[in-house]
Amino acid sequence: MKADAHVEDLLRTLGPRVLGVLVRRHGHGRFDACEDAVQEALLAAALQWPEEGVPAGPRSWLVTVANRRLTDQWRSEQARRRREATAAARVPADELLAPAADDDHPGERDDTLTLLFLCCHPALTAASRIALTLRAVGGLTAAQIARAFLIPEATMAWGHLPRPSGSGGGSPGPSSASGRPAHRPAPGPSGATGSTRCCTCCT
Repeated sequence: MKADAHVEDLLRTLGPRVLGVLVRRHGHGRFDACEDAVQEALLAAALQWPEEGVPAGPRSWLVTVANRRLTDQWRSEQARRRREATAAARVPADELLAPAADDDHPGERDDTLTLLFLCCHPALTAASRIALTLRAVGGLTAAQIARAFLIPEATMAWGHLPRPSGSGGGSPGPSSASGRPAHRPAPGPSGATGSTRCCTCCT
């Protein structure tokens, strides 16, 4: 009991001195970190000294242990910052932008309306807009669209569905290798013959 009381008194006396040494070495800006390191050194001394005895230089022992704890703490902090910087560098720049204030669920946004506007591009004919909307927005197959237009499925499959070009003056549909414009589905009679045509460019 007397030994424990002696160690306690000694640590109480040496604590401020050890803290002063660390603050002088590492600067006043790191006072909190130095104080934490000293507390850990005092705790280690309180556990070891009663059993192993007080070292020959108790103040130097405490300073050495506190310095080691402080160094370990800084290395751990630097490693954590490097990991955070590496992880942040892997995130695309657009994902670092904050969502809009009125966007409650940015990851669940429905872009169907934007897709609908693309399908209604003014460069397309009315029939092409309908066919493209049924395919892209409605999810219908070429066969289902052909039945809706009352034309053979083979005709619809050969003609392909047009795609919006994204420019006001460009042609929205692809052209074949022969230079013939892509088919644009358009139901209705072709004139005097009364037959149906698969697109506006067919006769």
